[in-house]
Amino acid sequence: QLTTTYNAGELHDDHPVRFTNGGLRLDHKPENAIEWYVKIPHHEDYHLWMPAQPNPEQRDWLEALNAGDATMGESRLFERDGTWYLHVTATRDVEERSDVSAEERTPIGVDIGEASLATVCHRDGHGSPTAPELWADEGKTVRRLRKTYFTATRRLQTRGSERIVESFGDDIWDQIDDVFHRVTREVVEYAESVENPVLVLEDLTYIRESMDYGEYMNRRLHGWGFAKLHAQIRYKAVEKGIPVETVNPCNTSKECHACGEVGYRPRQATFKCTNDACWMGEYQADVNGAINIA
Repeated sequence: QLTTTYNAGELHDDHPVRFTNGGLRLDHKPENAIEWYVKIPHHEDYHLWMPAQPNPEQRDWLEALNAGDATMGESRLFERDGTWYLHVTATRDVEERSDVSAEERTPIGVDIGEASLATVCHRDGHGSPTAPELWADEGKTVRRLRKTYFTATRRLQTRGSERIVESFGDDIWDQIDDVFHRVTREVVEYAESVENPVLVLEDLTYIRESMDYGEYMNRRLHGWGFAKLHAQIRYKAVEKGIPVETVNPCNTSKECHACGEVGYRPRQATFKCTNDACWMGEYQADVNGAINIA
């Protein structure tokens, strides 16, 4: 059943088919070699039963749907490179890991950037920054993949090879998506290792609706992956019962976490405090930003 939000005249052959939450049915047959089947409406008199291979990391969601512990929402069936995929939206209730107050929680700052794809850090009981973790290699990988994509697509487009461009682009984005999922999963695992954690992100909505924060913040905000990383961290944290908060991002990358003085970056990965009385001097820039966010 197609939704009514599309103009039928605009549909084309590879347009995804969307189903309402009543249009699909999952069937679990653990005794078979193929355990999962999807019943897809095809005609008023009959339906198609298709075998499905679930993502192992999301198998528990299918189990929850099968048991009635989750609610199915709109689904999407589409084809990519000869393989059919089914995206099923599911909603379920989760409980926070504990009922501690906000004051008792340990804020973990998450800085998303270009040099290090993600950086996390929190303060210990004495207020000192502790256990920073950076995903710098992953940042290099994503930058390399992006450069490969844009360089190759420009050359292919000049030759009129649009179908090759699309296929090549899908493969690159899949590789980048794999990096995103691994990094965001490890960010949440970091939070799980901290007692009573709360993950703190920069507020994207506030950035969009407020003043211009300058070239650096605008580049990060409008970067293609910034919002996607935020979304993945959010839903993975919720699955683990870890709360997520957001803060005004103004000056999180510019202020010294030790004294609050506005400093500068002599190099991409280095923050320099301009306060002569401050003990810090120079510090890793992404870690400084993560502590300020926390």
